[in-house]
Amino acid sequence: MEIMVDPVILATGMSYDRLSIQKWLDQGHKTCPVTGMRLRHTELTPNFALRSAILDWAATNNITLSQRTAPQPAQPVFTWEESRGEGNILQGHDEIIWAIQISGNTFYTASADKTVRAWDITSRRCLGVMEHHTRPVLSLAISGNQIFSGSYDFSINVSWSSPPFRKIAKLSGHTDAVRSMVVAETSAATTITSGANGTTTTTTTTTTTTTQEPKSRLFSASYDGTLRVWDTCTLECLAILKGHTGPVRTLVKCGNKVFSGSYDKTVRVWDVDTLKCIGVLTGHKGAVRALASTPETNTVFSGSDDSTIRAWDTETLMCKAVLTGHEDNVRVLATGHGGKLFSGSWDKTIRVWDRMGMGMNCIAVLEGHEEAVLALAVGENFIVSGSYDTSLRFWDVATWRCVRRCEGHDDAVRVLAADNGVVFSGSYDGSVGIW
Repeated sequence: MEIMVDPVILATGMSYDRLSIQKWLDQGHKTCPVTGMRLRHTELTPNFALRSAILDWAATNNITLSQRTAPQPAQPVFTWEESRGEGNILQGHDEIIWAIQISGNTFYTASADKTVRAWDITSRRCLGVMEHHTRPVLSLAISGNQIFSGSYDFSINVSWSSPPFRKIAKLSGHTDAVRSMVVAETSAATTITSGANGTTTTTTTTTTTTTQEPKSRLFSASYDGTLRVWDTCTLECLAILKGHTGPVRTLVKCGNKVFSGSYDKTVRVWDVDTLKCIGVLTGHKGAVRALASTPETNTVFSGSDDSTIRAWDTETLMCKAVLTGHEDNVRVLATGHGGKLFSGSWDKTIRVWDRMGMGMNCIAVLEGHEEAVLALAVGENFIVSGSYDTSLRFWDVATWRCVRRCEGHDDAVRVLAADNGVVFSGSYDGSVGIW
């Protein structure tokens, strides 16, 4: 109920105080608060006639107007190391890059050309090529000195993660493409005995009564609608996890649980120790394509073709919030930077959400890409996005402004990873970028 100080006109012709309407727009809204009409643009035009009338009225009635001023923009914290140039584009793969994994001074790329390549980060040279698959390689995971690659040939190959990258074993059993993998540690000394038809018998002893070290387990998700769990030491299949009625697209771990997102519109929750399904998260009206976790807040986020993001409490398995605002499929999620969630969509935008707040509100909408946003990665003081428009965009976390548009790929940027101020990109054209 304060008197306007700096009235401005919105695209719909309605007048607002500048501070109030700017806050509304900064939250990602693209409509007029009064009329509800979608804005053709967000330019604010000063309403000099109304301002003059306000000043005359205030003088006549001996009213002192509030001296509200717009907050000063945050100073950028992102810097670009100019001496290293725009980036290097590494050639070697012949087709789409589907996955990137980083381990120490080496990063690995999986491609539709049926190979996995290992690259030295410092020299930016290819250290070796793993040619163990017969169809495109879609997913990668690392455990200890082993690298696991999942493929359209229905198998997972296990290789040493250092030269000469010799193949150790082939894990078979899936009946369709292996789309995603994640390594999780058990929280107890657990013995699992395989039974007929993938059934399991599980005995668990808490860590307070045993000195046995936790074991690593590889969870693999497939378009055949199942997950398989493998012992990373013995490479034995411990269990076949069934329940999804559609292809399983994505996996994420949080605490002692693994979450699987599927085209059947659900997220299933699996106990890492017992390998039992302990919950089915429903509510999405489209395929679940993206998952992200924040263990410090016991939250998992799911992004869907229904254009929404859902936040789930990993303890109660209840939905905390439904995040709306995107106008098309949510393709990718990432977390970081003091309680922020980032979402990339087919609507060409990235949204920034305050995941620590009660309402998990959208605090910024990052626009600039000319096509769908396919990939996101989070650095120390920046986020980077990759798009069908073939470019990468770097965004400063203090101002949420695009501070660098990078080109070099000849086709869509499909996957991104960030580590120690270096960003790795993989493209549909088979090239790999280091920025």
